[in-house]
Amino acid sequence: MRPVLLGGYAAKSCPRAVHNDYDPTVPRPVLPVAPELQALYDSGVTFEAEVLAAWSALSLPGYVDLRDLDGDKRVHIGATIGAMRAGASVIVGGRLPDDPDGARTGKPDILLHDGSGYHPADIKAHHVLDRKYDNALASTLKTPSFRDAVALPDGGARRREEDLLQLAHYWRMLEACGHQAAHPRGAICGDDRPGDPVLVWYDLAAPAFRTFSRTSGVATRSALERYDHEHGFRRRVADVARRRTGAAGDPLPLVEPIGQAECATCRWSPVCADTLPGTDLSGVLRGILGVREYLALRAAGVHTVADLAAGDPDALLAGGYGAEVPHLRTRSFRLRKAVTAARLAADGLVVRRRERADIPRAAVEVDIDIEWGVDDRVYLWGLLITSNGAARYESFFDPRVSTDRDEELLARRCLDRLTALATENPDLLVFHYGTPEPRQARRFPPLPSGTAGPDRWIDLLPVVRATVDSRAGHGLKTVATHGPGHTWRDPDPGGLQSQSWHAAARHGDASAAARLLAYNEDDVRATLAVRTWLRS
Repeated sequence: MRPVLLGGYAAKSCPRAVHNDYDPTVPRPVLPVAPELQALYDSGVTFEAEVLAAWSALSLPGYVDLRDLDGDKRVHIGATIGAMRAGASVIVGGRLPDDPDGARTGKPDILLHDGSGYHPADIKAHHVLDRKYDNALASTLKTPSFRDAVALPDGGARRREEDLLQLAHYWRMLEACGHQAAHPRGAICGDDRPGDPVLVWYDLAAPAFRTFSRTSGVATRSALERYDHEHGFRRRVADVARRRTGAAGDPLPLVEPIGQAECATCRWSPVCADTLPGTDLSGVLRGILGVREYLALRAAGVHTVADLAAGDPDALLAGGYGAEVPHLRTRSFRLRKAVTAARLAADGLVVRRRERADIPRAAVEVDIDIEWGVDDRVYLWGLLITSNGAARYESFFDPRVSTDRDEELLARRCLDRLTALATENPDLLVFHYGTPEPRQARRFPPLPSGTAGPDRWIDLLPVVRATVDSRAGHGLKTVATHGPGHTWRDPDPGGLQSQSWHAAARHGDASAAARLLAYNEDDVRATLAVRTWLRS
């Protein structure tokens, strides 16, 4: 029988996915990776490679890179143990010994020595700093140990539960082989500081996450406590699943399929959540609620879209449902949002406008949209200029932008164009969707004055949120497609996809460059379509 050895992602993943992996009676779907997901994966791989290349170039004493051994598990583990016994300061791409007693296997990105033993660290292509939190302890690639960590003056550490659960997994594996440091800590290297990455440190034993408690309703638990609970449950799930043969008398699965946000990227969806009845609440609403919320609704007798559409949120919150989710601070808002989504789904709608929006008008209206690469540099500013009922697209585009000066010169061209438009047409307004455009524009003074300046631009996203109900979020693609019926010329539009097109355009691919320009033009035309729809 297959042994239960769960990797670093299991504790933060859907337990039904773990069941499917270990249940031999579940069909193995073979599907191509969606381009959007491949782009996300590729961006993560690229970021990790950039960080490790910069680290290797420092030629630190005791820096060991074991990535080339990944094909031979026994040799890989042996080399990792050897490096730890030798006291290597940084071990990249190691593999820890399997922990059969703890049902664990794993390959941490990084192991860092601090004098007493090792801490795990991971590289993530997302932000890990946020000014609203206390100053984070961070170390540099040159002095990466926790002993050298200092408080950052300009950012605190975001506690992403999925990141910390993965660090906790590797910490337990270090304990199992006796190479753990004196105190359970781990670090994440995020993409907050391109060109100057730092390792942000977390105390894995410190209370961090507000969770449900059967005895007290709410409890704040550490990353290790959360990990031990989630890992232990999935271990039991896998143990039951591997005993199934398809014969009468098989043990029943500990978990059944349930729709959730993770389904959108899960390889098991075709044989799992996609098989739920068409009326199943979680199957239709997916990521609007979390698994615990859907289970609490099922326990309260709410199984279908129709059940929730006819439900009373106040009664549910005052009853058994509310008793199962007291740890969720926004439980009332989330439930009411789900009820709205269920009513939309019952009516066959994705979005519905509640009322006409009062949006200012001008003789000349400009829609602006930007595109940026994996390096966070803006390489395309697009304008749609509408006057006298006609709209024309203008772009300021250079896929080879790679320096601060390049980026500034490109932005200057766009901002100067806005200044000229405002001079020619004093009755002018600029519209955008979300915060990136004005935030990026403010980086490049001098700024246009009056309504052409970014502080006077009008963001349509808050207007949409205030006047439009949606069961798929308020992103531009969702609202423009299901509201005014706008379409994109590209069959697979998306921000992550555009990053792969940008990489190709940077190397002279004319078709990729044309695709980027068409995508950007369709975005600004979508903004115009949404504004027209909101006014109508």
